[in-house]
Amino acid sequence: MVEEIRKLLLYLKKTTGKYEFSETEILTILSIKTRFLTPDQVREFLRIAMDMRCLRQSGDLYSITCSINGIELSLDYKPDFNAIVNQKDGEDATDLVITLITEKTGKSKRDVISEINKMREKNPFLSTKVAALVVARLNRVDVERFLVAS
Repeated sequence: MVEEIRKLLLYLKKTTGKYEFSETEILTILSIKTRFLTPDQVREFLRIAMDMRCLRQSGDLYSITCSINGIELSLDYKPDFNAIVNQKDGEDATDLVITLITEKTGKSKRDVISEINKMREKNPFLSTKVAALVVARLNRVDVERFLVAS
């Protein structure tokens, strides 16, 4: 799941106090009030969020359908629209790590996701991506290509 989409949805929720929004509300908040995105980028965000099943449209309202728990926003939060677009085009690194684990260990995808969730329960400050990498390493799966050297 796209972390940046979840952050933007959390921002909308915190701004309005609701889980459902009209397109006009979203455009007003993200484009006019904050100037985070252009109106065209807001429409693209809505389309991508619905494709990624983070938003559902029923009638004129958009509802948040993904979990926004555990997401932290900095005080100077500004969304990275390029990250949202790039995530749509490429496969999520977490999904790739899960696939690697299932291929190397023979475990089902459900079992691997369960291990990742247990890791996050024990360490609530870990993101899903980091927990997936830790689970991969515990299962002796090489994930060096996902690690960035600084």
